[in-house]
Amino acid sequence: MSKSKAFSLGGMSLPLDIDAVLEEAEAQPLALGTGPVAFDFGFRFVRFAGRLEQSASGVQLKLVGDLGPMPYSAESPAARSGLARIVDAGNSVLGAGSFRLAQGRILLGGELGVPMPVSAVGLVSAVTRFLVPATPYMELISMYIRPPLAPARPGESAVRPEWRKSKRR
Repeated sequence: MSKSKAFSLGGMSLPLDIDAVLEEAEAQPLALGTGPVAFDFGFRFVRFAGRLEQSASGVQLKLVGDLGPMPYSAESPAARSGLARIVDAGNSVLGAGSFRLAQGRILLGGELGVPMPVSAVGLVSAVTRFLVPATPYMELISMYIRPPLAPARPGESAVRPEWRKSKRR
């Protein structure tokens, strides 16, 4: 059984009806004249936050997702080393700064151009063009650490059990 998908824009959750979106995309462009538009969505158990801003050069989408914590060396040197290699490889393919470490967290983000007038189709297309090439790296990262929105027991470490440093007696 398939799950229904929802698209949240500016705090409003809408069912994603492709036929209606395509019919009304040009008739109902998003209004950016009153300031930036913020939205968020989940993809592969990761929450992404987006912000649309209009400037003289067009509309820019700033997108960032928190993929989880970078383990400390004392917790798992193998996981930390593997994750660092994935981040470096991802940046060499996707562009410098796509993956970055901030306050001990692995982030995936970037700035994307969105065609004007901004429509749901144009916005979803821009996000998709960014996320599809990053998906294999997200999957590799999730082999080391549990994604933030994935089910877990309270207090359970984000580092997968097979990568945790074992206590030797």
